[in-house]
Amino acid sequence: MPMVADAERAVLAKCGIIQFGCDPRALGTQDCCAASIPMNAADPQELKEARALWLQDRCDEALAKFDAVLMRHPDHPLALIDAARAFGGRYQIAKAETLVDRYLATAGRTAAALALAGQTYRMIHRGRKALDSLKEAAGLSAPDAATGLELAMLLDRAGEMEAAEAVLSGVLARDPGFAEGRFFRAHVAIRRGDAEQALPELEAIAGETRHHPYLRTRACYALAEAVDRAGDAAGAIDQALRAKEFGAPDADPLRRIDSLIRKQGDQLARAFTPAKLAQWQREAGGHPPLVLLTGSPRSGTTLIEKVLDAHPGLRSSDEHDLFARFIAPPVLQPPGKAGTGDAGKRLLAADARRAAKMRATYFAGMEELLGEPLAGRVMLDKNPSLTELIPAWLRMAPHSKILVMLRDPRDVVLSCFLNYFPLNAFSVSFLTLEHTARRYVREMDCWLRLRDKLPPDQWRETRYEDCVDDLRGTAGGVIGWMGLEWSDDVMDYRETLARRLTGSPTYADVRAPVHRRAVGKWRRYEEWLAPVQPILAPLVRRFGYEE
Repeated sequence: MPMVADAERAVLAKCGIIQFGCDPRALGTQDCCAASIPMNAADPQELKEARALWLQDRCDEALAKFDAVLMRHPDHPLALIDAARAFGGRYQIAKAETLVDRYLATAGRTAAALALAGQTYRMIHRGRKALDSLKEAAGLSAPDAATGLELAMLLDRAGEMEAAEAVLSGVLARDPGFAEGRFFRAHVAIRRGDAEQALPELEAIAGETRHHPYLRTRACYALAEAVDRAGDAAGAIDQALRAKEFGAPDADPLRRIDSLIRKQGDQLARAFTPAKLAQWQREAGGHPPLVLLTGSPRSGTTLIEKVLDAHPGLRSSDEHDLFARFIAPPVLQPPGKAGTGDAGKRLLAADARRAAKMRATYFAGMEELLGEPLAGRVMLDKNPSLTELIPAWLRMAPHSKILVMLRDPRDVVLSCFLNYFPLNAFSVSFLTLEHTARRYVREMDCWLRLRDKLPPDQWRETRYEDCVDDLRGTAGGVIGWMGLEWSDDVMDYRETLARRLTGSPTYADVRAPVHRRAVGKWRRYEEWLAPVQPILAPLVRRFGYEE
């Protein structure tokens, strides 16, 4: 059974173990949604055609077709939901939100309709409305297993842990065999430090072949986390290796895609020059203040983003695919021929009008995502691993600043190896320690090549370890570099977090007080890291982590 693509998407949708954001393929809700929808008529042919266009990634044609469907069938419930998800996936979120509101007005605020609306609100980046809808649905009748799990997960992300546990307990009382619910209960128990409850549950899930490989993989990574917290380094490595066995059959095609991405990154880095950047800046004039926060995954980007987001003169966004999926590819790749041609030459061929269109699309999409205008505030876009696309980013917004998060390379590699990532062309490198190390080196070498071509005031590196040791001083330095005055709100960032839902996988970590437990963690794993130490040594020295 494959680990990726449609199989994983179906599990994510049906079981509620879902990333925030819009799953671009979650259309046709009677097949892939936890909640059912009352159907009074067969799907119109135009609706089937719109879905087919979306699945072929012909997004603009799909949206036009959805509009046509709704002109002819304005109250068709499935058309409203599918169109909302599609428009939300293209960051036309206000329109998508209106369509979900219309669906509820048409279908009525029944438990089933509210559950489906809640799932859709979540998919179009409206987490609070999703939570409110699912709460209302649960108040009308006991939710089914998958809907109850999604509600519990949203409550957990909102910091309402007791309410989340109560909902989950009700779900499992009604359906004790619901494996996804058992997994989430164990996952929460690990965060509480209750390994005695979690370990048997996770081991049972990981060992049961009837469960989907995706769920068994998650269980193994959770076991790795639990035994790591208990100080068992060998056990954590064993569980991580066990998890990676499920992804091995899908690795080769993903590695081929990754090699194309690497080739594109090399082409962009070669094409990018200081003279080109200066030309782009002259052509653009000015644009709204923008900072790209990037670096390797597991380097501390979420911590610094959430701290900075408390500043009244700044707004940040969780990781999204607006630039990488919808803005950069049309510029860098021939239509319908991804991975072909020279991305560097295509970047240089993008004229000022094309760049202006990229900017307009980006800032409009970000304001839709935030649900409010930027109104002169700095936009902080946290997107780890966007490093190889920095030249394309600067074609779009040539005055934007680049903030790169650094952390001891050995800690970064270890954390990437031990923790779960959805299997894709990027994370396929994390299936072995050697490939993890080489992926990190590739990304940071790319950054160093680009850094040397940027004006000194346009980039900054910030260390995770400095954030841990002196959060106020480190944040203050970054804020000043951004051109903002200090605000005491920054040190109350956990209060800001309590009012917002975060989509980062490390949402629970950043809600906790800052600690040093993860600093120098690699030393407990020195035996297993020994083979990759020579690979990392140049960057350990370059970034000043040599002892």
